[in-house]
Amino acid sequence: MNYWIHSQRRLFIVALVSFVASLLACIVLVFAAWHQGLDPVALTGDAKGYLLLAQNLLSNHSFSFSTQAPFVLESFRAPGYPFFLALLYALFGTWLSVLFVQVVIVSVAPVLLYVLFRPYHERAAFWGAVLFVIEPVHLFLSASFLSDALYACLFLLSLILLEQGIRQERRSYLAFSGLVLGASILVRPIAIFLPILYAVFLLLHSRFSREGVMNAVMVCVACFIIIFPWMLRNHSNFGSWNISSVGSANLMIYNASAFLQYRPDVRGQGVMERFQQEQNALPRNEALSLTRSNVFINTFADVIRGHEISYGIFHIAKTFPFFVTDGLRDTVRLFNVDIGTMPNISTALLSGDIGLVVQYLRTGGLAVALLVFGSGFWIAVTFLYCYAVGIIFWKRQYAFAVLFVAPVLYFSLLTGPV
Repeated sequence: MNYWIHSQRRLFIVALVSFVASLLACIVLVFAAWHQGLDPVALTGDAKGYLLLAQNLLSNHSFSFSTQAPFVLESFRAPGYPFFLALLYALFGTWLSVLFVQVVIVSVAPVLLYVLFRPYHERAAFWGAVLFVIEPVHLFLSASFLSDALYACLFLLSLILLEQGIRQERRSYLAFSGLVLGASILVRPIAIFLPILYAVFLLLHSRFSREGVMNAVMVCVACFIIIFPWMLRNHSNFGSWNISSVGSANLMIYNASAFLQYRPDVRGQGVMERFQQEQNALPRNEALSLTRSNVFINTFADVIRGHEISYGIFHIAKTFPFFVTDGLRDTVRLFNVDIGTMPNISTALLSGDIGLVVQYLRTGGLAVALLVFGSGFWIAVTFLYCYAVGIIFWKRQYAFAVLFVAPVLYFSLLTGPV
């Protein structure tokens, strides 16, 4: 027993530090919000939306943003996180209690990261988990009603089950990996294509053997079992098999508008203005409904028509902030701290306007300090990550490279300008 405790010492350290740090972050967030006269459980618009969906699930048994009958069905948000909140509220009775319980649950994310990579490099896994614990925005997300932290736990757990299923040759682990991955998709629909990456990993690891094919199919089927009921619900009510409309809506609301700022186009701007007028004329539930998914996609294609290559370059360049920026400035603004307006640095660099960036950095102040600190942290993390990737390829661990590299590229490319 003593030997086992000693061998798991670093695991206990990560778990303890993660729990204490997340709990302290939650206490600080709650008191800072109260000090500013804010509601600590509803600091952001997204948090307010998740709470309303959870409340309607509990009180009206309807997944809806409506505040009174008739409760119009919602299709923009995915159901996973509101159902998670509704379950916790049913158990603990107040939203502040739910917030603290969530802190305890999501504080396991760094522990999962450590467990995932410990078999490959124990020391790197430990320090990577410690960096994850102290990253400021992770602490904020852990102590806020936002889906990111829960998703991180589910995603990491699915990777652990996938890796352990192969390592121990246990198909039950692979099946559970698919089930957990399905649950993560219902929390963050951006993960909808991850089953393909899991299948590729399994096929590469088995060198396309029959067993590898069966394992890949098992993971995908298990994932599909979880997400299919919600897909069927959406098809029955909105005529779409998608999990939510958030992906297609983002193409127009964020990607298209950001591209037009980077490369102004009279025709594309006209398309965007007509789209915005149409959106403004619709109620919120209709404007962002799954029934408009094809409208979002087709209108986006119309905006970038004739500039597909330029948009591709723009989209890839816009993945750069994914690796080097943080949300510190946005987090500080939530507490009514005025830090001024920051230019879009990635767009300025893409346009070759380096002078604008230099001029902004010279202004100093809190905003620049947060930018330098936050970006410096993530530049260091990205450098360490690239170093690790180099080692993986040097050791010719190509199957593991798929597991280690592909998800990062996946999220950066799908996030893009958003």
